[in-house]
Amino acid sequence: MEGPRNPIWGGHGRRARFIAALAVVLVVAGCYTSHVRTPYVDVGSQQLTRTGETGSSFTYQRGVVPFTNHIEGTGANSLYEHRFLEIPSVGDNNQPGNLVTASYYRSRVPGSHPLVIVLPIWGTYSYPPRKMSRFIQNHSDGRAHVLHVHGEQYLLEWERLGQAQDEASFLDVFREAIERQRVTMIDVRRLVDWAEQRPEIDGERVALVGFSFAATVAGSILTQEPRIAAAALVMGGAEQHKMIAYCSGKRLNAAREEMTRDFGWSAKDLEARLEPIMRDVDAASYPGRVDSQKVLMVDASRDECMVEDCRESLWEALGRPERITMNYDHKQAFYSLTPLGFNWLRYRVWEFLEERLLEAPPTPIGKQR
Repeated sequence: MEGPRNPIWGGHGRRARFIAALAVVLVVAGCYTSHVRTPYVDVGSQQLTRTGETGSSFTYQRGVVPFTNHIEGTGANSLYEHRFLEIPSVGDNNQPGNLVTASYYRSRVPGSHPLVIVLPIWGTYSYPPRKMSRFIQNHSDGRAHVLHVHGEQYLLEWERLGQAQDEASFLDVFREAIERQRVTMIDVRRLVDWAEQRPEIDGERVALVGFSFAATVAGSILTQEPRIAAAALVMGGAEQHKMIAYCSGKRLNAAREEMTRDFGWSAKDLEARLEPIMRDVDAASYPGRVDSQKVLMVDASRDECMVEDCRESLWEALGRPERITMNYDHKQAFYSLTPLGFNWLRYRVWEFLEERLLEAPPTPIGKQR
C-alpha cells in the first residue's frame, strides 16, 4: 500500500528529481566554473625584512603555555584521537571565558608530525573549517595533526554597532574589535609556542588555513610570525577598512545604511575613518616580511565582499605567492568545498599542505628551536 505523500516534496520520486535538478542548477550557477592559476611570481632578490618585536603591538612574553585538555573520542577515523583543548587568551578575545578553545585531532601514528592549525570564521559559518579539518584527517594517513580552533563569537559586536548614538561610539566599536583581533593574532602565535612544546608535533612544520575573514587574519599573522611553515588563505584580503566600506553583506549593508542616515557618512568617509584604526593589524602595513613560496592564496574574481583592491593588496603584501582565482562570487566560492563542487577546493588546499609539510624532511622528536 502506498504511504502518504509528502505535502512539500510530493513523494520520494519527485523529491529525488527536485534534489537532482537543484544540484544541476547550482553547478551551472557557479559550482563548476573555470579558474586561473598564477604561479609564484619572483619579484627579485629582495631580502625579507625581520618582524620587529621591540615595541611591536604583537609583542608577548614567550614561555610555557598553560593548557587543559580531555579526550572527546575518535577523530574522523581511527588514526586520530579527538581532544578538547583550552588555553587562556592573553586578553579580551570575546570568546566564552576569554579562552582559546580547539578540537585537537592528534594522530595515533608514532613519530613527530606537522600540525595544521585551521582557523574559525569567528561568529559565522563553521562548515568550511570543520570540513577542511576532517578532510585533512581522512587524506593524511595520520601523517599530520590537526588543530581546529573554535570561534563561537564575532570579534566585532554588531548589535552595539547598530546601537551607537554618535560617531565616536560607532568608531569605538571598531577599535574594540581591532583590539580583539590583535589579541587573537597573539593567541595564534602562542598556539605555535604550544606546538613546539609537544613531543608529538614537529614545531618547524606548523601550517595555517583560513577561510574568508579568517584568511584575512591569517595573512596578518604571517607578517608577524615567521615560524609558520605554510599557509593556505582562501577568499581573504588586506586593507580591512576597504572591506568594511565596500563589502556587500547583510550586516554591513545595514550598518552602512544606519551610518549614512545618522551621521551622513559616505562609504569613502567610513573608509577614511577606519584606516588609522585598522592599520596596525593589517597585512598591507607589513610588506616584504613573508616568504611567498610558503603561501597559497585562493580568491574569487567576482567576490563582492573581498573587493578587488583588497585581494590585490593581500597578494602584494605576501610577496605575490601562488594564486588560484576562481570565477565565483564570495558565496559561490564555498560550493567548491562541497560535493556539489566536487570538493575541488579541499583537494587543492590539501595538495599544497602535503607538498609543503610532508615532502620536507621531518624534524627529530624533541628538537628544540
